Amino acid sequence: MSSIEQKLEQDLQQALLERSIAMQKFQITAGVLHDIGNALVGLGSYLNRIRRSIEQFKPDNLQNLAGFFAAQQTAMIATLGPAKADALVSMLNNIVAGQTAHRDEMIHAVTEQTNIISHIQEILHIQRQYVNGQDMPEDKPVGLGGIINDCLSMQSASIEKRGITITRDISGGIPLIKGDRTRLMQVVLNLLKNSMEAIDITGREKSISIRLFVQEDLLTLQIQDSGSGFDEATGQQLFSRGFTTKSAGTGLGLNNCRTIIENHSGTIAISSEGPGKGALAVLNFKL
Repeated sequence: MSSIEQKLEQDLQQALLERSIAMQKFQITAGVLHDIGNALVGLGSYLNRIRRSIEQFKPDNLQNLAGFFAAQQTAMIATLGPAKADALVSMLNNIVAGQTAHRDEMIHAVTEQTNIISHIQEILHIQRQYVNGQDMPEDKPVGLGGIINDCLSMQSASIEKRGITITRDISGGIPLIKGDRTRLMQVVLNLLKNSMEAIDITGREKSISIRLFVQEDLLTLQIQDSGSGFDEATGQQLFSRGFTTKSAGTGLGLNNCRTIIENHSGTIAISSEGPGKGALAVLNFKL
């Protein structure tokens, strides 16, 4: 066998090996996505049970009891005295108000968590299609304002835990753009996550500012954080595949973000005035 034939044989074996490794990775990924999907279905089921349990609680009986004691306040004054009678009626009214507020808060929290599960399931659906090699769904009109709000809802627990202040400035009458809502959500989620992780949890200033506005023929989204920032050399590599500044990072997040935005005929840029001076992510879409 000639050296050329040997080289071709080696290249063929290497290609087959790489294909086998890629297939194994896809199989593992598909299995992980399946397991996450099953876990979300179970979590959604428990949330629905909690919602039904909460909705079964009716404060009417407590309200009726408070009304009864209020109607009997004159008689109670004669027995308990004005101070104790007033205190009893006031206590019952406070219990009714507190229980009603607690019930409403719990229902709101369950609704928010159910919405988050729905968004995650949308993302998983898109990822399954990608792993299986299926064509992506046809682009549809989507609103970036709604995407931002949904992404903030999904990250609300982490934002609250880290004590980060979020400022939103979303202009009125923002036009829709044509695109894949779930993939755009992936981009915004990734940028928000990067901003949160760049902010020192023990720092004095912990803020993320989000602006969405139209200027001439561009729809612009800006995400500014008070995080660690970066130097010029790091900035030039941010979108390079495999580059990461995180100890446990893969270096794929921002590279994928750029691909998604460019597939939407948009641009993405991330800049910083230097270490310790935060970062600014800017997305532009042609209208």
